[in-house]
Amino acid sequence: MSSSSARVARITAGFAAPPAVVLGIIAWVAGGLLAALIVFLVAAAALTWWALMAGDRRVAGVLSALGGRDADPVLDARISNLAEGLSINAGLRQPRLVVVEAAGLNVLAAGTSASKAVVAVTSGLLAELERIELEAVLAEALCQIRRGDTVAPTVSAATFGFGRRVAVAGDRDALADQAAVTLTRYPPALASALEKLEAKGWEVPGQPAYMASLWLADPRPGAPTDVGRLPLGERIEALREL
Repeated sequence: MSSSSARVARITAGFAAPPAVVLGIIAWVAGGLLAALIVFLVAAAALTWWALMAGDRRVAGVLSALGGRDADPVLDARISNLAEGLSINAGLRQPRLVVVEAAGLNVLAAGTSASKAVVAVTSGLLAELERIELEAVLAEALCQIRRGDTVAPTVSAATFGFGRRVAVAGDRDALADQAAVTLTRYPPALASALEKLEAKGWEVPGQPAYMASLWLADPRPGAPTDVGRLPLGERIEALREL
């Protein structure tokens, strides 16, 4: 089992088991051991299925509530063209692209599979980054999707953040940074983009805590570095050494 699959299993098991046990106990009192076993298995399976299936819809719903819109191939030609080229180079189906109106510089990658993936960028990011910097952060998002790093955080979003502490591997950011610069072959571009995030801010108001780990940097105003995440300063320093 991959580390991503293991984290998903821990999240879904932890989410589904307690209510399934409670329902099983009630069924045991009412109908005996066999009824308890059946109720437990059905409830656990149903809750696990829901957790696995609902994450993509919840992410889409939050982005929609923020006023997110699908990137226009003409109005947003720069990001559309970059995403198309990078997706081909990464061996991925191009994800859905969403633009969120927010002054903070940030990008989100989510999806329980590559076929359901979404990449959202803020209008502030589009306004402030040079083309080569935008390419670098898009590469980061696509590499997270390709590596399966988005699956566990997306499942955690379905459960309103249950299992959030295990959804992100401790080395995710570092490995995603390395994968992104391997794809673009220019580490200074990603370092420069992260420096602009640090200088200009990365907040996206209205983001719930259970969405935080899906963003390049925790989008909540004033929030500390999210669980399992590296501070931007450390990531920039590592990139400058490549």
